[in-house]
Amino acid sequence: MRAVNLLPPDTRGASKASAELGAGPEATGGAGAFVVLGVLAACVAGVAGTVLIDNTVKQREADLAAATSRQKAVARQAAELKPYADFDAAANARVQTVKDVAGSRFDWEQVLRDLARAIPADITLKMLTGDTANGAGGAGGSSSQMRGAINAPAITLQGCAPGQTEVARLLARLHDIDGVTRVTLSKSTKQKIDANSDASASQVAQRNARPCGVGKRPEFEAVVFFETAAETVAKAPSATGGAIATPTPTPTPTATPEGTSAATTPPQEGATP
Repeated sequence: MRAVNLLPPDTRGASKASAELGAGPEATGGAGAFVVLGVLAACVAGVAGTVLIDNTVKQREADLAAATSRQKAVARQAAELKPYADFDAAANARVQTVKDVAGSRFDWEQVLRDLARAIPADITLKMLTGDTANGAGGAGGSSSQMRGAINAPAITLQGCAPGQTEVARLLARLHDIDGVTRVTLSKSTKQKIDANSDASASQVAQRNARPCGVGKRPEFEAVVFFETAAETVAKAPSATGGAIATPTPTPTPTATPEGTSAATTPPQEGATP
């Protein structure tokens, strides 16, 4: 089709100029809008971050308050149960102490039982002394020099026998006692006691004091050592060297005739006055 201009001829030029003018480039708005949008976005991000931080702080404060409350509750419960824990600890400590003491003590009961079985019927004992260290021999009444040779638990036997053969048999049987490491014979000497009717009073009293009878009867003294038990006895919490641990009494001042005071200590149990 062909385009036809229907405008009057006098207005055709003005319309063409107007059309040419309207066909020019459009004016642009510039970078101001982008700056505004950036500022708005930054404000929104700041507000969102502030709200998020504030919520986080409030949550942490709530968690702290809950943890503090739980801690106080646990502390109260622990304070209520502390007496039971203390009692249990004290009971366990006492049980362990008893076990340590029992494990480090010398078993005198078993040793004396074995000794009673080992001594023959024809042997008569006049004295039996037991101690756990050589420094306690004097306190137990033993005068044997052989006892101080070894620092270990030992039993000193003093008695009499019908003859030297019986003394040798006794020593052999003492070796068979459980735990015995050494049996030493300190002495075995014969002494004669007359049994005639015209004996003096001292001889009669001496004869009556001799349970082995009259005639030549050897008197012996033997020491039985338990060296393997020395280390165990040394670990005893209250080991003092003797068969029975006896506390030393506190010296008590007493007045002397001159008016001065002197400290006197009562003799320990089993000590020879």
